[in-house]
Amino acid sequence: MTITIKEEIYKGLPASKGISIGKPFVYKSESPAYIPTDGDIDIEKEIIDYEQAIEQSKKELHKIYKLAKEKLDEKSLLIFEAHLQFLDDDVLHTQVRKRISQEKKSAYVVFDAEIKYIEQQLLLSNDDYIRERVADIEDVKHRVLRNMIKKKLFSKIDENSIVIARNLTPADTILFSNRNLLGFATDIGGTNSHVAIIARSLNVPAVVGMNDISIHISQDDYIIIDGYKGLVIKNPSGRTVTKYKNLILKYEEYEKTLSEVEKVPSRTKDGKDIKLTVNLEFNKEIDYILTHAGCGVGLYRTEHMFLESGEFPTEEEQYKQYRLIADRLYPEDAIIRTFDIGGDKILPESQKEANPFLGWRGIRICLDKPDIFRAQLRALLRASNFGNIKIMFPMITTIDEVRKIKVYVDEMKHELREKNIPFNQNIELGIMVEVPSVVFMPDLFAREVDFFSIGTNDLTQYILAADRDSSFVSELYQWLDPAVLRAIDIIIKSAERNKIGLNVCGEMAGDPLSSLLLIGMGVNELSVETTSFLRTKRLITLLKYDEAKKVAAKALTMNSVSEVKELLERSYNKIIKKIY
Repeated sequence: MTITIKEEIYKGLPASKGISIGKPFVYKSESPAYIPTDGDIDIEKEIIDYEQAIEQSKKELHKIYKLAKEKLDEKSLLIFEAHLQFLDDDVLHTQVRKRISQEKKSAYVVFDAEIKYIEQQLLLSNDDYIRERVADIEDVKHRVLRNMIKKKLFSKIDENSIVIARNLTPADTILFSNRNLLGFATDIGGTNSHVAIIARSLNVPAVVGMNDISIHISQDDYIIIDGYKGLVIKNPSGRTVTKYKNLILKYEEYEKTLSEVEKVPSRTKDGKDIKLTVNLEFNKEIDYILTHAGCGVGLYRTEHMFLESGEFPTEEEQYKQYRLIADRLYPEDAIIRTFDIGGDKILPESQKEANPFLGWRGIRICLDKPDIFRAQLRALLRASNFGNIKIMFPMITTIDEVRKIKVYVDEMKHELREKNIPFNQNIELGIMVEVPSVVFMPDLFAREVDFFSIGTNDLTQYILAADRDSSFVSELYQWLDPAVLRAIDIIIKSAERNKIGLNVCGEMAGDPLSSLLLIGMGVNELSVETTSFLRTKRLITLLKYDEAKKVAAKALTMNSVSEVKELLERSYNKIIKKIY
């Protein structure tokens, strides 16, 4: 009797694009077990053991960091830098040594208790970013505790396997990468979790937020991981395997065609120029822009300067950074956004809020901290002397905010004139459109600024009341929802009426189906991540603007996400040979 193994499909969040087929490696992380010793504690020995464990942990992390530098981008490296900084916390070490001496408890017990206290404080925060740091601390804690009991770290997996786990630490992820891994699938985590970020840097598929995939998969299974659709297929049928092998070949062929559009204009087949720019966060990405894109920057995120050091950079530090960007990109423009901190990014000081995404964030922080805001504006104005810098302000909600901003800008201009410091007298000021209040009265805002930049990530979550990082409402968070499309249409038409600039800089801009729609709706500038630049440019060169307009007009009459997606998929597949 032949036993037929049934194909099973598990759904999660697509975190890193790609497809892999192979054997799983089910990884189960083990916490180091402490076995108390009989008799009195030798305080001096416990302190020495603790200090040696810290030093050993630092050595291990430095080794991992060195390996990570060979494989990851600057943004991903920040994860490991944060771990090393935590181990250099003298306040923590002093407290541990003090408690060992006073309480006559083992270093293991004291350190474990201290870290648990820190974790509890972080978990009380209503800020998602801060709560996610618990995972970082947990990783460092286990490393130190393991070194206290001198237990060897397990870090080897079978080569050419797809790692399945409840969760993975950044260190696990980067160490496993040496084994030619084919992908990751985890029970927990979001699209901005460490596993997701590192998987994208490694260019391997990843699916996260799968709830219990680590329970359902065993070492004996054969699986497919689909990072495009967020699927893990257990024991796929022969037909499914053939389908996915063909898809892999098609994607490989498609990737080869992208280099062909590097040097051609960003222009539709019927002659419509679409300005294509990139989102920028780290200096390393400037090299990509100069080598492959040859374009401007539609969004430069300045908050990374704060997040890296934990404090606001000085005016001089900012000036040097903004001047570097202006100099290297010249004559192309760079739109630089003022600090966008709060919500999903750590706040500059401890603030407990019931709804951080609706609280103290973006321009609200800047206006409440005028000295910091003035320093940033002065640095931006000083760096604008080349004439290719524009300033953009995030999380704008009211006209009063815009008018207050303009008063600050005028004050800083006056200061610089008094000191005979050159700057661009006609520097353009713009706002991010990401709050519904701007959508309801766009003409009023348009008369106050030089350009709009639609931040589709936040605009979508605020219109639909759906947290963009929550796996529980991921089905609701859809930028192709008719309500979101109508809001974007209102803003586009307002910009046209008032003859001001407009771009789209959220994830929607780099999504193939959505970029086709946005162009048809009348968006003349898209700012995308560097990883999406060539794909988006290729689409632009293959489509006809007149056809895109017809598609957009029809999409705006539809009443559901599914209708819009079906229309866009049909239209996209006519333009570009269907892959998926």
